[in-house]
Amino acid sequence: MLTINAAKLKEMLIAGGKAIESEHEYINELNVFPVPDGDTGTNMMITINGAIETINNIDYTDIHLLGKHFSRGLLMNARGNSGVIFSQIIKGFTSVLKEGNNEIGIVDFINAFTAAKNTAYAAVATPVEGTILTVIRITAEKLLQKHHFKTIEEVMKTACDEAQKILLQTPEMLHELKEAGVVDSGGYGLCRFFDGMLVGMNKNTTLNSPKIIPLTKIKAKKSFIDALEDTNVGFGYCCEFIMTLKARVTLKQSDKKDFNMKSFKKQLAKIGDSMAVVMDGDIVKLHIHTIHPYQVLKIGAQYGEFNKVKIENMTLQFLERNPGTTLEKLQDQVKTHRQLPSDPKIIATVPSATIAKIYSSEFNMPYTINTEITGNPSVQEFIDKIREAHTANIIIVLDDSNTILAAKEAAALVANEINVQIINAGNIATSYLTCLTFDPIQDMKSNIANINSTIENMVVGKVSTSSKPIDYSHIQVKKNHFIGIVDKKIVVSDYNMVTVLNHLSDLLVNNIRRPKHAWIIYGNNAQMRDIKLLKKYLMEAHALKVTTINGNQPTYSFYIAIQR
Repeated sequence: MLTINAAKLKEMLIAGGKAIESEHEYINELNVFPVPDGDTGTNMMITINGAIETINNIDYTDIHLLGKHFSRGLLMNARGNSGVIFSQIIKGFTSVLKEGNNEIGIVDFINAFTAAKNTAYAAVATPVEGTILTVIRITAEKLLQKHHFKTIEEVMKTACDEAQKILLQTPEMLHELKEAGVVDSGGYGLCRFFDGMLVGMNKNTTLNSPKIIPLTKIKAKKSFIDALEDTNVGFGYCCEFIMTLKARVTLKQSDKKDFNMKSFKKQLAKIGDSMAVVMDGDIVKLHIHTIHPYQVLKIGAQYGEFNKVKIENMTLQFLERNPGTTLEKLQDQVKTHRQLPSDPKIIATVPSATIAKIYSSEFNMPYTINTEITGNPSVQEFIDKIREAHTANIIIVLDDSNTILAAKEAAALVANEINVQIINAGNIATSYLTCLTFDPIQDMKSNIANINSTIENMVVGKVSTSSKPIDYSHIQVKKNHFIGIVDKKIVVSDYNMVTVLNHLSDLLVNNIRRPKHAWIIYGNNAQMRDIKLLKKYLMEAHALKVTTINGNQPTYSFYIAIQR
């Protein structure tokens, strides 16, 4: 078929829900991330069954209205992180359904998967790959890569196949899954939903047995203590609420604040994690894990009033599912588990995957945050990387001053457990030489002293291209001219790259006593001819030892560091 109408799509959605319901216990057994509380399948089942009740007794002739009702039903009944994310996948999927139409064609059906991916990722504060998010993302990308679909059945069958393929790869993306010997539970549930949709589309469809791993082969699940350490929630609570913005309990109440999603997430990120926040009109749905549930409600109450509130003690959930384990035993394990080793480690922000690879392979520094794709890291990204490093002493080296506030906030949030020192290198050349100086055998104090000495004995310039003409008192810059920058000040501008590189090199060399070594980190726009000429100039004109490094960074064609 070339199109499907509202009646057929309704059948598909209901069939997808039944597929999840039939396997919800198995999905529960797979659940190990972020906390092994064993309720992912139940949450997904309750979420989708609530939505099915919303549409069950209505005969739809408007496919947009069907999608709107089903999506809203999911949101209002969403339970757990998995339920909220699933609701957003379907919200995105149904967002392409055109108002007043009763059909969807092949192109829009493919685009629905992309919209599903975009909406789901937007809802999660810190997306984690190897989860349900990865399954929908890769599925959407694979569908866009293929251009030979003749029927909607082919699109749906391909979606099922691609989702299953990426699901099998999730243990390689997430340590917790690999350790437990399971695939991601939410991703498995999404695959079964897609399979159900395919059956609802074509009743003659035959599917392979969906169970990927026999339950008898599942390894002992990750301990609750490890999960507590990873999620940084302690003995916490799973909190959820649905809130109507601007609503008031009594007329005498003062007006509620205007809702700002960015500010709302920032407030909540300080007191919890595993956060998913979605907004539909004047309704806000939140899921978060925290040890301060009263603070979650206090933050929410600034903006409106609660339609529903659910707070569950995750420690008690775990104890109920693990007879013989007591709270006292867990507390003793937590105390032991949190005794971190003292050897210092470095976390570094980097502008490219190429430099991240250099840090990992050559410096043995695997804890990097690549800002090339995602931009400046969030507070939560820094905290996640701090936890991953698993030590009581951490040096964060920043290659961009714009990241310092988030790094400081993260350091403050873990200060009671971990000593975090921040080095604002300001550019990748300084960061590179800083990390080159680091010695894991020495203590924190000695490393900081050595790093500061390295920074004091070097100067750095960088080269980019001007995007617009600017007249400064000391220099005139024309659009598309190459510009040399030192300490955020443009010191040279010219249409010829070699002229800029040589002039910048002269300025740098003249600003440091007894220069000995030049470091060139060139980006993805640098020309090999210019690299060779610069190296030759530094060697012949200034008698320096020169090291060139392919950083493959996007913005600056060259970083030049002169070291004495």
